[in-house]
Amino acid sequence: MNDIKTILKELTSLSGVSGHEEEVARYMYEKFKGITDDVAIDNLGNIVCHISSEVKNAPKVLVFGHMDEIGLMIKKVEKNGFLRFERIGGVNRQALPGTHVVVVNSQGKKVNGVIGLKSHHIMKQDEKSRIPEVEEMYIDIGSSSDVNVYERGIHVGCFATFKPSFTELNEDLVCSKALDDRAACTVLLRLAEELSKEVDELNSEVYLVASVQEEFNIRGIMPMVRKIKPDIAVGIDITPSFDTPELNCTASDVVLGKGPAITYMNFHGRGTLAGIIPSYKLTEFIEKVAVQNDIKFQREVITGVITETGFICIEGENGIITGNLSIPVRYSHTPIEVADLRDIDMAIKLLLNVIKEIKSFNSFRFIS
Repeated sequence: MNDIKTILKELTSLSGVSGHEEEVARYMYEKFKGITDDVAIDNLGNIVCHISSEVKNAPKVLVFGHMDEIGLMIKKVEKNGFLRFERIGGVNRQALPGTHVVVVNSQGKKVNGVIGLKSHHIMKQDEKSRIPEVEEMYIDIGSSSDVNVYERGIHVGCFATFKPSFTELNEDLVCSKALDDRAACTVLLRLAEELSKEVDELNSEVYLVASVQEEFNIRGIMPMVRKIKPDIAVGIDITPSFDTPELNCTASDVVLGKGPAITYMNFHGRGTLAGIIPSYKLTEFIEKVAVQNDIKFQREVITGVITETGFICIEGENGIITGNLSIPVRYSHTPIEVADLRDIDMAIKLLLNVIKEIKSFNSFRFIS
């Protein structure tokens, strides 16, 4: 489990909002290249690691997770040196006031800052129970003028992330920003390591993709999907864990420590009719493999969650057989996301066995 923890800690220490995943992409690319030479990156930043099979005409299996994290983009520099911002992705507004952030300047240097809020002593009574609008918020980097901000290489268009603060709550639970979806990136790297040792057992061409811009437009992976033209695709992302006091398993039974959640449906439900009802045959197959290998898993039906799978499944003339695996996380889209390392480990073991068991995509056809 220590290798999972180490990789996850390294990945979450990196800054990579949607459209600016360079630091994470460089890490993933170098790690993949240390395993195989068959690694490529497209113009958007999607990285593919290809593990080839010795079987002729083997089905193409795509397994993916996104590199980008939610964050902020500077939209205005005030004369007095404070920075106004816009959210990139679904940043929880409640989690912003009083938060430590890192602003990445035009040279890639990281500048510490905090999201300021009015001093409690002078707040009016109604202000004490109100969350400020994003338009009211600002970042304080210690500059006293806009000139000083510009001298520090910060301007409109620079981005910020939550400040890294990887913490071990106990031997299994870790807390950090960007577990969504660096947990999946960790899975991809471990899969690449293991699959590269077992090429003779592969009956499929495996494409491990670390994707971009999921948190912003959910479609950054699509050029890579069109290039690979997979027969089967399995996405890895996080999903809310319902084991905290305010949730108490009210809408879902998915919790930390009971394994990855196999998705039966996810649906955004807010502002867009998008989501996925995955291939039932592929979903049943994943469950069967889990049972055969004594790997714990959970079942997931969730509204409010969407991943790239919702668009991948309808790609191409015939569509793509698609499944989805979710890693439970508490406090998603905040600086204090919490995950269980055992769930990540079980996701790795499950996907490794699923990939090795896939011999043909014919058995997953809608009617066969």
